[in-house]
Amino acid sequence: MSLKREKTTVNASSMADIAFLLLIFFLVSTQIATEKGFSISLPPKEEQKQEPTPALDRDVLRITINSENKILIEANKNATILEIKNLVKTHLMNYGKDANYSQNPQKAIVVLSSQRQTNYNFYIEVLDKIKAGYNEARANFLTKKRGVKYNSIEVIDFALQKTQEEKELYQLLQKEFPIAILEQHRTL
Repeated sequence: MSLKREKTTVNASSMADIAFLLLIFFLVSTQIATEKGFSISLPPKEEQKQEPTPALDRDVLRITINSENKILIEANKNATILEIKNLVKTHLMNYGKDANYSQNPQKAIVVLSSQRQTNYNFYIEVLDKIKAGYNEARANFLTKKRGVKYNSIEVIDFALQKTQEEKELYQLLQKEFPIAILEQHRTL
């Protein structure tokens, strides 16, 4: 007795639907990598148009990076990248003692100028050193004010405002040591 088997076939009509649904799922759920730059916090939009407050020349620290990636302070003094942090810190913490530096940190401005041929990575390094100078000056201010030793990493973390104390310290630093960095790019 021989048994005949019937031929079985797989119904593939819904395979195209399943493949299409999988394709849509992966397109929707996949994140496409994008290049990231550096983030800069912009000031909040002001409701009223205000005239800019004129700055005294001593309140402005001018740092220029030329096309050869050399740093000039006040357009005539050479400096190295290692000197920038301490220079900014001295400018901010002067409190009117030296006529070459700012009267107080609330009026201090750092102007960073560069030329088109300036190396991007070098420019970012200088900008980082300027911000490090601000953070060290802020840490010194808090250490003197509160009698507790603070470092620049802790000052940076206050921006996250995880606790009420950090929020209050961050607001105090924003008021006493506002970060005023003006970036200028020249096409010379």
